[in-house]
Amino acid sequence: MPARCPIGDYLTLCAEALNLSPDRVLRRAGLSGEVLSEADVHVPPQTYFALWQAMLDEADRPDAELTLALSATRGPVPPPVFAFSCADTLALGLVRLGMFKSLLGPLTLMVRQASEGVEICPASADRLVPLPARLGLFELLYITDCARRFTGTHVVPAEVTLPADLPVVEGVADFLGCAPRAGPEVALVFSAEDAARPLISRSPALWQSLEPTLAAQLVQAQPPETVADQVRAALRDSLAGGASSVEAIARRLALSKRSLQRRLAEEGTSFQGLLAETRQQLAGHYLRQPDLSLPEIAYLLGFGDSSSFFRAFQGWTGQTPGSIRSQSAKRAS
Repeated sequence: MPARCPIGDYLTLCAEALNLSPDRVLRRAGLSGEVLSEADVHVPPQTYFALWQAMLDEADRPDAELTLALSATRGPVPPPVFAFSCADTLALGLVRLGMFKSLLGPLTLMVRQASEGVEICPASADRLVPLPARLGLFELLYITDCARRFTGTHVVPAEVTLPADLPVVEGVADFLGCAPRAGPEVALVFSAEDAARPLISRSPALWQSLEPTLAAQLVQAQPPETVADQVRAALRDSLAGGASSVEAIARRLALSKRSLQRRLAEEGTSFQGLLAETRQQLAGHYLRQPDLSLPEIAYLLGFGDSSSFFRAFQGWTGQTPGSIRSQSAKRAS
């Protein structure tokens, strides 16, 4: 299922930056005015990208991407960009932005280690719907400006790659500080030295408070595509209430116990395996929360008592929950 995202506020901010009428942009894209009047309107990638193109056509100016990027970095900071800003280094911030990029629209951000440093490649969340090159350029400009603001340094990309048929105005090249070269994808590389730069905005405490909320939003934003995914989602909701048996989860998914087990087997997994996997993942998350006691964590994971949780955790990791919590606290300090 393609990624979906709300666009009303996004369109309003972009239209203000380019001095456009949002209604004219909507009409050009063939969309209804309810996009602006209802906060919960969502669109698939095809429509999102059509709206972007309609905005560029309406603006009819070659520097639109740069204008939008500079306006965006000076406007409201969305939570995924906060996750970027509070990281220790530029490289880690980019990884975090890549993790949660889909919360901002039907896009992904691939962050890869390259021989020169760190490579960033924006792409469409739906591989069947290509990312418009000018939207990709906007993403590179926005990331570059964020990198400069968060490091307090005029970081210059080591390399920028753009499609050969995308015209680049002089102001864009001047802003980047390097001449883009032609290539098969939109990409940017920061040198290893720049990738290791500390962020002046870094805040481990802010990240610790923000990460659980972003992780939950990410789970909600990605609809389950397999029965195993549906079981994982149901277990996350049901463990604390104790309704985590295969019978209870089957009822929740409107399946018989036998049908659920058969379909999981067809996907190469089992209910017990998914139960253990989900508990282990949540245990790691809960142990990083210092305000939760070990008995409370055992309850949240659906264990009848703390000793059952301890035995299961040692079976998963070979360590005790207390030792993992101590290691996590030392790293945080």
